[in-house]
Amino acid sequence: MSERDIHNSILKYLRGRNAYAVKTAPPMDNGTPDIICCMGGLFLAIEVKQPGKSPSKIQEHRIRQIKSAGGVAMVATSVDDLKDQLEKVARDLKRARATRQAS
Repeated sequence: MSERDIHNSILKYLRGRNAYAVKTAPPMDNGTPDIICCMGGLFLAIEVKQPGKSPSKIQEHRIRQIKSAGGVAMVATSVDDLKDQLEKVARDLKRARATRQAS
């Protein structure tokens, strides 16, 4: 599957879950993730890669910047990969909320 096909599949999945999701395009800053999304109150940035491909150094840097600003950022190679990562994010958020409530 081409990277473009993966983008389209991920966008369709996200939009089907009532997310605001857009594919970024130039003239964005170099390394900006391919898809920017707001879903369930979360800022989500997704760098799309074909399986076996890795993000560039600037893409990795942008992902770190987003995470350090409190957003969720990831590299996804398919809709299933994205779903797995979103499930982990949901579990982590649930755990963090439970910890805050217990304090």
